[in-house]
Amino acid sequence: MNQIILAVDGGATKTTLTIRTTDGQELFAATSTGSNYQAIGRNHVQQVFEQLLAQASTAIAERDLVVAVFAIAGIDTKEDARIVREIVVASMENSIFTAQKLIIENDVEATLLGLANGQPATLLISGTGAICFSYTGVKIVRAGGWGHRAGDEGSGYWLGQQVAKAIFRAADGRDEPTLLTDMVLRDQQLADVDALMNWLYHADYTNAQLASLGAYVQQAIVQGDHIAVRIAHEAAQELTLLATTTLKNAGYHTGAHTFYVNGGVLKHNPIIYEKFVESVHDVFPEVQFELCKEKPIEYIVKRAYHTACIATDE
Repeated sequence: MNQIILAVDGGATKTTLTIRTTDGQELFAATSTGSNYQAIGRNHVQQVFEQLLAQASTAIAERDLVVAVFAIAGIDTKEDARIVREIVVASMENSIFTAQKLIIENDVEATLLGLANGQPATLLISGTGAICFSYTGVKIVRAGGWGHRAGDEGSGYWLGQQVAKAIFRAADGRDEPTLLTDMVLRDQQLADVDALMNWLYHADYTNAQLASLGAYVQQAIVQGDHIAVRIAHEAAQELTLLATTTLKNAGYHTGAHTFYVNGGVLKHNPIIYEKFVESVHDVFPEVQFELCKEKPIEYIVKRAYHTACIATDE
């Protein structure tokens, strides 16, 4: 029987909501601003959800959802989960929609479950942050995702931080000169390294600003910069540690196992990705890597579909 599912991908910068039938027909889709309550506050997040649900209510007549999946960034602790659940439940209660099953999860966890479809699998995402989840077929195991202040090694933020450090160390003479200096100063229209420091410590600074410097690593590698190569290798080492630790904690030892990879760091930095794959295979040679190709919302939709199918079978 054809039924209706709702999927929400709530990230730090944008939130996408889609409503579809279980045979794949899209009835509604819209995108709004980010919905990580840690960044914008719970009231703003609730406004984002309620506005998207209100838009959806004007586009479709069906009100009863078999499954609604809210995959939200920032659900990292039990307290986070409690707060986000309160926000989602309140948003749904203020809408016309009801859901037979309401799922509220960390966005990476939901993405992995959408990819895995009940089979053991692992997902590592290295974008602005870095986190890894592994599904054993029974439970979820997580490592990383501790945020830029205490972790996220190998992430875009971490790469940007290493670029800035390399430039300042070269300026001091504590390390060899690097092409990263001229690249960053030129593109950011900064007169000198002092201006870069002012740029980083300006009152309007954002984490995304520092993370943007990570994009220069690949450019400098192409031109033969040794410092950039070193940064890339260190990033690969950190991501390898994150991956292998997660697999070990999940109890994986040997045999075929799909390892999904997503995020700009591994997609746009070939040397990091190649070194990462090589290093993980040194420990777990039978792991099979697969780069995610679809938009994140599509994996959340698959998570909803899988759940709807189970509910229908029951």
